[in-house]
Amino acid sequence: TGKTGTGKTLFCGSFLYQGALEGETGLYITTEETEEDIINDIQYTFKRWKFREAVQKGLIHVISIRPQLISLTEQDISKVVKIYLNTILEKVDIAKRSFNVSRVVIDSISMIEMFLKESYITRVGLSMLIDAVKRYDVTTIYTGTIEEGSEKLSGSGIVEFLVDAVIKLDYVPISEEFQRTLTIRKMRRTNHSSLIHPFKITESGIVVMKVEELEKNVKV
Repeated sequence: TGKTGTGKTLFCGSFLYQGALEGETGLYITTEETEEDIINDIQYTFKRWKFREAVQKGLIHVISIRPQLISLTEQDISKVVKIYLNTILEKVDIAKRSFNVSRVVIDSISMIEMFLKESYITRVGLSMLIDAVKRYDVTTIYTGTIEEGSEKLSGSGIVEFLVDAVIKLDYVPISEEFQRTLTIRKMRRTNHSSLIHPFKITESGIVVMKVEELEKNVKV
């Protein structure tokens, strides 16, 4: 999760590409862009990769599932959301059975949150999606956008309580320039780092900078 421009799509591309290098098939579901836009963005940034080649070889599958712009009544919204979520699950099911995918990206869950206005419906709908995908025994990354000025970790403020881990990406001013950073806010059953890790986006991939452990014992 992170605000606009923090590198969420590239982070997801790195996750799937590394899997491809290790022989693991991945599925990228985009809810906001076309398949070609996603492939072009990742390949253009990481010029030394063979991301497009991995797609052509069937190691990475990119699918666009964007909701249609139609006029809806309050009664229709729940039906449309149910169909939309079932479509996403159907694509995961087909990819698992046909290609034995082990890594999945759903980019982004914010589109689904916009459909669901009431907190109860949002929690039930997102919980259903997350639980259903878990049953396929795949490692899944959901991306979410944080609005400017918001202290939430997602648009609804709910997703972060449903998932097993939350990785927050930031784009913060340091001295006279901006620096991207990565923080693990939550990772169940894992003794994870609590430090803020700067990272750089290079032609060869994302490079997380080493952060030395700060001295914990402070003399007064």
